[in-house]
Amino acid sequence: MPCIVPVILAAGDSSRMGYPKALLPLGGETFLTHILSTLKAAEMPDARIVLGMHEAQIQPLLAGRPVRVLVNPDPARGQGSSMKLAAESLPPECEGCLIWPVDHPLISEDLLRRLVRVFKESAAPLAMPRCGGRAGHPAIFGRELIRELLAAHPGVNLKPLVSRYKASAAWLTTDESGTVDDVDTPDDYFRLTGETLESALSHRQRDNASDG
Repeated sequence: MPCIVPVILAAGDSSRMGYPKALLPLGGETFLTHILSTLKAAEMPDARIVLGMHEAQIQPLLAGRPVRVLVNPDPARGQGSSMKLAAESLPPECEGCLIWPVDHPLISEDLLRRLVRVFKESAAPLAMPRCGGRAGHPAIFGRELIRELLAAHPGVNLKPLVSRYKASAAWLTTDESGTVDDVDTPDDYFRLTGETLESALSHRQRDNASDG
């Protein structure tokens, strides 16, 4: 299997959600720990996690986990700044990086394995899932794209950069709606989980209190 390093983007301010998306409850986990569990099940290398606005709240969740935390000093510049930071941390033998925004937690282990296979077999500079005709997440950036990130200014806009490679991208068709449905608002959270955000946070508070 090629060396593909996972990069989880969790540096945003979660302003529309009103709560750090990395810490949103999902079953007995959080969005971030659920993603880490899926990566482990798919036997991916240890992840880079880019934090920013809510670093102090998220860091305790990662204690003792085999991950590398990167802190974006100015996440307001956008995801491009977080990706450039992650690209600078990649080992030279890395053939690609799996870019996974934390607001897309419901991606299956099977999809990850298939996406890696598509990337490897196609030798494309970019591999992405496609659901209902829409490009989704996570995506695998190959070396060519990584070199562009390294050369770009810190506030690079990812959309035009990725768009230039879409014509030569390798696509994985899937019916996993989690690839295209991000969770940005409390309404999105309710549609995903069937529980209001207030209720979910209240349950977790009670569980934490009983554990203590």
